[in-house]
Amino acid sequence: MNARIVEALKTRFGEKAIEASEFRGELTLVVPGESIVEVCRFLRDDPVFKFDFLADLSGLDMFTPAKRFAAVYNLYSLSNKHRIRLKVFTEEEDPKLPTVTGVWGTANWHE
Repeated sequence: MNARIVEALKTRFGEKAIEASEFRGELTLVVPGESIVEVCRFLRDDPVFKFDFLADLSGLDMFTPAKRFAAVYNLYSLSNKHRIRLKVFTEEEDPKLPTVTGVWGTANWHE
């Protein structure tokens, strides 16, 4: 399923918009901050993928000069029993991202 997810996202959002890596069968997608809401909505609403559960949302401080701060969204499809991770980097000077509460109401607790 991971390859189909990557293919669908790259088709929809462009080759450069999504960076994918896989480790031990778990897919991580690096998504631009300005696309995070649209990507989340697509993954939730797609009839094949159905990522209907935001399992966790956390912030990271990578302690590196470049790409220091990130938000990590752990998504789960209850019907497919499949997990993916979305990672969004943000600028150190202005570490803000759009809210995904319109996609998953529970994001309100995490954000």
